[in-house]
Amino acid sequence: MDAEGTPVELYVYDLSQGMARMMSRQLTGRQIDGIWHTSVVVYGMEYYYGGGAGFGLTGVSESMPGRTHHGTPLQRISMGKTQIPREMFLEYLEEIKQHWRADKYHLLDNNCNHFSNEVCNFLVGQDIPPHITSLPREFVDTPFGRQILPLLENMFGPSQIARSTNAAASAASAAAQAAGPLSSSISNLIGAVAAATQSTMPSNHQVQTVYNLSQLHSILASHRCVVVDFTSPMCPLFERLLSQYNHEFRQEGMGEASRRDMCKIVGVKVDITVAREIAQHYGITATPTFVFYQDGNKFHEFRGANRTELRSGMELLLNAAFPPHPHNTILTPVLDALPRQAITFTQSSHLDDIFAKISNAIKERSLEVDAGALNEIKKAIKAKHEEKKVEKLELPHGWQTVMRRLVEGLNEDQVFPVLDILRLLILDEDAGQSYVGPHSDTLLIEILHRFGGSHASFDTLPKSVMIMTLRLACNHFAHKSSTTHILSLQYTLPPYGTPNRSILTALLIPSLLSPLPQVKILAASLAYNITLEEASQRRTSSGVQGSMEDLGIHEEWICELVAAIAKALEDVTDDQHEMVLRLVGSLGWSLRYSTEGVRQLAAALSVGDTIKKVKEVFKDKGLTGQRIASVCEEVHHLCRV
Repeated sequence: MDAEGTPVELYVYDLSQGMARMMSRQLTGRQIDGIWHTSVVVYGMEYYYGGGAGFGLTGVSESMPGRTHHGTPLQRISMGKTQIPREMFLEYLEEIKQHWRADKYHLLDNNCNHFSNEVCNFLVGQDIPPHITSLPREFVDTPFGRQILPLLENMFGPSQIARSTNAAASAASAAAQAAGPLSSSISNLIGAVAAATQSTMPSNHQVQTVYNLSQLHSILASHRCVVVDFTSPMCPLFERLLSQYNHEFRQEGMGEASRRDMCKIVGVKVDITVAREIAQHYGITATPTFVFYQDGNKFHEFRGANRTELRSGMELLLNAAFPPHPHNTILTPVLDALPRQAITFTQSSHLDDIFAKISNAIKERSLEVDAGALNEIKKAIKAKHEEKKVEKLELPHGWQTVMRRLVEGLNEDQVFPVLDILRLLILDEDAGQSYVGPHSDTLLIEILHRFGGSHASFDTLPKSVMIMTLRLACNHFAHKSSTTHILSLQYTLPPYGTPNRSILTALLIPSLLSPLPQVKILAASLAYNITLEEASQRRTSSGVQGSMEDLGIHEEWICELVAAIAKALEDVTDDQHEMVLRLVGSLGWSLRYSTEGVRQLAAALSVGDTIKKVKEVFKDKGLTGQRIASVCEEVHHLCRV
């Protein structure tokens, strides 16, 4: 963000795709140029709100600007510049998501424009143009608005705007009764708007009701597996089986098939007594009729409330759309038997010597530090790690300030004992929590950024600092909360905006390629921790970030790890048993149930040949060597499939 601030823009779209402009005067007696959808563009991203099956639980989505399913914006309105930092905005966004949930979306009362208005007020203190926010009330005040209000309320629930006066409610009811069925053109307009409020992203909603072909075609184009129930009324069996399969079905690996946080099958209800246009288009004459679609193409159809056939059809559809991973039939017992606990460094150094070095460095730098608090930190660590008197650290008030003062005030050749103390501190879960979360102290991430990555000089950086930084990084994996934090793309380091995971990766890769054996074995430990956690998350979602991360970005990250680990294995020697076992294990975790893109990269880099060479080096080197050779054999098999 420059000194003048970050630009904030309002993107404006027409959900009716021009139909409102053409039909509004005839229908409402006044000119309405569009059914407006808006989003806020700031910090290089487009943020918007919606409801229905297209959105996750929060309803708030983000995209690269201009790349949402709404197409190209009709207008880009400058809202000014904001002085609010990106990190603060992201924290604010997290806080308001509970209000802006998908299930609270209402086309009239709580829509995308209300969200954009609130966000713009937070960023620049201005409302969005009033002709956008006032449109729902103006529309409901027209005779046509009152006529179609019951249909809109059937889709989105009762409207508080429409029911702000008893007269409006009575008029809506009377108009609906007097008007009779809506024309197909009006039905198409309403359906287009309703469909446009739903994103094309994976769905968490089980069943949608559609009223016209536009809605149905939008759903078929947006989801891999769709089952349409042409019926009246809704079949309870259909909803129960949808819920069961969406909860239970998943394939091992990365991507949509492995996600537990979304529906694999989207159910669609078509009441043919209301949606006659759809029934006529598909030639439906009997109810219930179930039609199954895969990637928009008809997969199967049957008539009648047959539980067995409905269950069988869903199962066949899911397995056709999401076939088992090619590694599904490969057994890897030796890889699977490797430790499932992160590698951490828990042994305390000679604490008296460590704190003596810190005291000397403070004197050399004439640094102002709370000596009493520093002494209390020493007592707390000794009580836990040397004297074994307590299980939890009893740290003094302000201990974080002391640690930050030391890290920021000491030179590179003086700071390693402070890093040693920090890596012991974060082993304590309560102390570690001080560095986790949106409002936490970013000191640890700052350290990884300062002493890792392309900007760090590995030629001049003291070896002791490199070693302590890597141990500190490994100890982040001691607890679930700190593991999630260090691998997060959501949490970033101000003012750079670099995600935590990117900072960690930038530390890992050059360390893996270091000529220093002590550095390389620690890097192998860090690689093991990262890939172990990623593989664990892959078994329950689609990777570390699950639904919060684009699959392509995740795949690119895994490719980066595989390339670096394979390179590190090219020049190992037969006396590096521990390091090699961790590297081969890391490669195994990365390749197991990996995407096709990762497997293609492994083939291009001849990872299989590298693994074969490592196997030959260690196969006759005792029990540990045989274990390495066995893991190599399994990883080599993963490379071939």
